[in-house]
Amino acid sequence: MEAEYLGLAVLLLLSGVFSGTETAFTSLSLMQIHSLNTKYGKKGHVAQRLLERPDRLLTTVLIGNNLVNIAASALASAITIRLFGNAALGAMTGILTLFILIFGEVTPKQIAIVHNETIACAMAPAILALSITLRPIVWIVGSASYVVTRLSGPNHGNAPTREGILHVIGHASTLGVIENYKFHMVKNVFRFSDVTVQAVMTHRTRVFSLNHNITIDQALPAIVKAGYSRIPVYDDNPEEIVGIVLLKDVLDKTVAGNRSTRLKQIMVDPIYIPENRRIHRMLQHFRRSGLNIAVVRDEYGGLAGIVTLEDVIEEILGEIYDEHEEQELEKIVKLPDGSYLLAADVPLYFANDTLGTQFETSGSAQTLGGYLTEYTGRIPVKDDAISTPHGEFVVRAMQKKHIVSVQFRPAETD
Repeated sequence: MEAEYLGLAVLLLLSGVFSGTETAFTSLSLMQIHSLNTKYGKKGHVAQRLLERPDRLLTTVLIGNNLVNIAASALASAITIRLFGNAALGAMTGILTLFILIFGEVTPKQIAIVHNETIACAMAPAILALSITLRPIVWIVGSASYVVTRLSGPNHGNAPTREGILHVIGHASTLGVIENYKFHMVKNVFRFSDVTVQAVMTHRTRVFSLNHNITIDQALPAIVKAGYSRIPVYDDNPEEIVGIVLLKDVLDKTVAGNRSTRLKQIMVDPIYIPENRRIHRMLQHFRRSGLNIAVVRDEYGGLAGIVTLEDVIEEILGEIYDEHEEQELEKIVKLPDGSYLLAADVPLYFANDTLGTQFETSGSAQTLGGYLTEYTGRIPVKDDAISTPHGEFVVRAMQKKHIVSVQFRPAETD
């Protein structure tokens, strides 16, 4: 009599063990799986082996769980009939179902989610032994399940996606597991191949360049004041860059007393690239050429701007300033009234990330200013109010025909 009660308790315990083991294995992330061997030694290695065949693992655990539950139900029925007769079978079935639900399913699964690595590695040797013992049954059940699964459609697997990885990292940043700036760096790395040179270049209206016919003596004061180490030079038209002068060569000639040397005598051939070149390709180009500056041309062959290696690297690390460079104001500043002051040259994707918006462009616009010009179909003027589905922009500053800054008030959400 006592042996039957003890046997029923053991079966309920085993039901909980199998349910917890199933959840422990299925809740392991890819990062956890790859670290099992290092953290748990031989047991971790066995767990990794089992996870190489998840269909066989799951079939073994489910067969074991069902056998235990069936045995518990049969033993409980025998005890009930002997003590209370057939009339009590219905009540006993309900009570047993409740016990299995609480102690054999819900509670073990909740524990397994919290301690999935420990439970999976602790149970791995026993599950491996059981899969070998039940191999014929596992094979039959697994084969039948495989046929039905194939009939239901192709298996796309559970390979990690870029969005999934970013979601995990973003969640870790929210929980404080990693710093926020690291999350943004990782996000920038994943987006690196999507950004074009047009989004990061210095626009042609802001390019510092010199005539290639002037002498070093004439150019040196302007070069010192500008503070650049690589200077584009032009022939007659500033829109037509014909070479790049390196500050090192200028200083070498100056020290040698050759200050009358003209810039065209020491300039090097520039790199010309289209404005739709992806910046990850641009980085490879810089590495091959050894020149860390390139001339960007638009679709008509005219000057679009200048891009440097520093511009490309800043897409991952953020703005980089040297000792002589004046720091710019933040590209996006939240104002006390809940609106935002934005620089018009902020990349459109960065504005979307910061503001939680989804401004989309059907053309080639890469910056917020370009988007607003494209959206309105004209060049905005100062104090223009531009309404969009995500909120209203007001142009705050213009420079010639170029938007400098705008104020944005997000649309109210229900």
